[in-house]
Amino acid sequence: MSLSWRERVVVGLAPDQLSALALGGFWRPRLIDRHARLLAEQDAAHWDKGIAALEALLAEPAWRGRDITVVLSGHYVRHAVIPGGRGLADAARRSLADVVFREVFGDLARDWELRVSPTTGGMPTLACGVPRPLLAALQAACEGRGRLRSIQPSLMPVFNRARQQIAKSVGCLALVEPGRITVAALENGRWKYVDSRAGGGNLLPQLLLEEGELHARQPGGILWLCDLTGAARLPGGTFWSHKRIDPPRLAGFDGISSLAIWGVA
Repeated sequence: MSLSWRERVVVGLAPDQLSALALGGFWRPRLIDRHARLLAEQDAAHWDKGIAALEALLAEPAWRGRDITVVLSGHYVRHAVIPGGRGLADAARRSLADVVFREVFGDLARDWELRVSPTTGGMPTLACGVPRPLLAALQAACEGRGRLRSIQPSLMPVFNRARQQIAKSVGCLALVEPGRITVAALENGRWKYVDSRAGGGNLLPQLLLEEGELHARQPGGILWLCDLTGAARLPGGTFWSHKRIDPPRLAGFDGISSLAIWGVA
């Protein structure tokens, strides 16, 4: 008996946890099953235990044979803002992204697969880089067990949850994961910079201050905060107003720390 084409699996891959949701429905997803596996003592730069856990999960009859979306932790992704330019062809924009990543990240970027977000009106856009060995491992884990349809950096579904508000405002988007903080500065929908650092949520005020000084940005505006740890410390003073970014609603599931829930929308 074949599975409904509307059924899918959303996976969150982080150094400390593999999370997964089996979903039915299309416009209004419904929860069929859930799974979470802690990955004890896995180094933040590695993914072997997570891939092995994913292979084991997708080998189970109840989980195999569906379309698969993977949301990647910020530990595994690097971002850079690509300058805007009217009339720039896609190939030229990809070449520009390659140059920007080499300048920012050095020789490490040689082993990354780069993707550039679409843009309109010559505005700056965001590009991300993911290690090619990780992408190959994900493909191999899904091969014969399901169809890998999408791989998303965690920052993008979080941004999409607040896109309409961000498009009209000035401030920073902060994604706090266990052991890593990603901060993106935006002005009226325009990407200004994106930075990611290792550290706990208590370092968020310091990171906002340091990155603002580095990029010659005055402190303040709206801080859109997505805190997957529950331990992020908000900056004090009157420079910032705060707005929480909540995950998509899914009946029967309230695991805000799960990366998988962000791939539901």
